[in-house]
Amino acid sequence: MTESNKENKVNVLSVYFDNVTLEEMQGNIKQFFLTSTSRNLFIVTANPEIVDFATENENYRNLINRADYVVPDGTGVVKAARILNTPLKARVPGIELMEECLKIANANQQKVFLLGAEKDVVKTAQQKLTEKYPNIIFDYHHGFFDLSDEMVLKQVTSFDPDYVFVGMGYPRQEQWIERYSNQFNQTVLMGVGGSIEVFSGAKKRAPVIFRKLNIEWIYRLLIDWKRIGRMKSIPKFLFKVAKVKFKK
Repeated sequence: MTESNKENKVNVLSVYFDNVTLEEMQGNIKQFFLTSTSRNLFIVTANPEIVDFATENENYRNLINRADYVVPDGTGVVKAARILNTPLKARVPGIELMEECLKIANANQQKVFLLGAEKDVVKTAQQKLTEKYPNIIFDYHHGFFDLSDEMVLKQVTSFDPDYVFVGMGYPRQEQWIERYSNQFNQTVLMGVGGSIEVFSGAKKRAPVIFRKLNIEWIYRLLIDWKRIGRMKSIPKFLFKVAKVKFKK
């Protein structure tokens, strides 16, 4: 990332976020497909867990900062930006951005590849999404493979997708995207975490009241106590933000 690009972004613990709303991202994606280009659009949806990991992993931090867009998928990121006196306009939930992409793909009769989750889960997600978005051509592959597996890459590239949604969790999903992005042509490439599971019905999204109160993470913890180990990254993230604020 060049210094001039950094100036237009919001720095949260050296992860550079785009100060955009969901509606603005929808417009950016529409515009991307109206432009004649061979380049791709790499989108990172970063929550506090991802930012915390990036603070301790320079290679991953540099990788996500090279993306075309890094959007704040998490209330914690928006709050941190406010604490650091560089406020972001809004949270941009990754699953909602994926839904906006699917609406655009359906309107444009485009092709979508789902890469991630378990075999039965991604198959169910594809079936349910086909019912909801009948104008989209879908293909899919599960997320349990070695990142260097050329057969998976061949399946994805030969499909010639307009969108590849990679739901393998960080850092694997972003590593796969960067590793193979040069194999695609005018494609939106986006890490979507557990969104494929949600679309399949295997996982439930938080009820609207939790979303409105910006406490989706509490709902996820209530329904899945195995996440408790991952949740330790949230206080770590907030402590790091407080340290930066204190230094300022």
